[in-house]
Amino acid sequence: MLPTEGATAVRAGAATEGGILRRSAATVAPLAVGLAALAAGSVALAAVSSGFNNFVLTTLINLTIVVGLYVFIGTSGVLSFGHISFMAIGAYTAALTTIPTGQKQFILPNLPRFIAHAELTTTESLLLAGVAAALAAVVVGVPLMRLNGIAAAIATLAALVIVNVVASQWASLTGGATALVGVPVTTTAHSVLLWACAAVAVAWAFQRSRVGLRLRASREDLIAARGAGIGIVGERLFAFVLSGFIVGVAGAIYGHYLGAFSPDQFYFHLTFFTLAMLVVGGISSLSGAVVGTLAISTVQEILGRLENGEGVGPIHLNLRDGVTDAVLAIIVLVIMIVRPAGITGGRELSLPRPRRVPRVIAPSRPAASEREDA
Repeated sequence: MLPTEGATAVRAGAATEGGILRRSAATVAPLAVGLAALAAGSVALAAVSSGFNNFVLTTLINLTIVVGLYVFIGTSGVLSFGHISFMAIGAYTAALTTIPTGQKQFILPNLPRFIAHAELTTTESLLLAGVAAALAAVVVGVPLMRLNGIAAAIATLAALVIVNVVASQWASLTGGATALVGVPVTTTAHSVLLWACAAVAVAWAFQRSRVGLRLRASREDLIAARGAGIGIVGERLFAFVLSGFIVGVAGAIYGHYLGAFSPDQFYFHLTFFTLAMLVVGGISSLSGAVVGTLAISTVQEILGRLENGEGVGPIHLNLRDGVTDAVLAIIVLVIMIVRPAGITGGRELSLPRPRRVPRVIAPSRPAASEREDA
């Protein structure tokens, strides 16, 4: 190879590598900017007052749940009504492993020995809750991931009902239909912010992974994906288990935020609200999950304050109970009619690109020898 050819190859390789790095940076930049904005806004609002701090906490918990829903529903296109059951499993797992041993002997005297003497830290209980929910997702997902459409939706709804009935009737383990009390209240705005950002980052990495891309292909055209050799059941099961893990962690965080909860708090009401957030934002994009959560959580907070008679700034209305649910249902209906793809249109939000100014190449001047020859 001639020296000039070697230099040309080196420059071409450097240009290719530089192009890959620029594309990677352009891909990661919206995620980094979005997470930075979420962190800055959350910290700033939480520092205003205790009311804003509670709003930040509930919004970030909602965000973790909805991102978990997106990992399966958004990438596979299969609607699930049963994910809140994983949240219940996570909440009870974390509670039973963090309540002090002395209190457990008084509250639940008939607990199995290994649970009665277990006393984990909050972080350990959150991870264990995610693992327990993921294992439950494996058990549920193996038979259900072969289903499509309304059959899959009804089957996951049946799973939600089963978990709720078990939690309500297994009094020796969960306390039954009454509230389980004594759960350490350890959830803070900063801790939940870290988990929410981690959930968003995991969901972003998953949707860009090979499994995520194949699953999104099956979402767009199931028959073509099967014809291309994509193992749809396996891809769905992986997403279902990962989604269950995230939602299970969110349930544990929620349990440590409440301090006392019952099975009814992980049932139809929470299922509707979280699905509404995903649908309003845009069910097929991670940006839609984030935008929908922020929008619906804000509306829910404002209407909830008006229902309680607290007022919002200069606005003081005495709304009847149930107005929040009715308004949110109307919002979902309007969005589905006017903009079925959600606020984001099912697309990921991106940063504005600077306009590239075209280079003007000046005409080359003839060399001195050429001018003399002329």
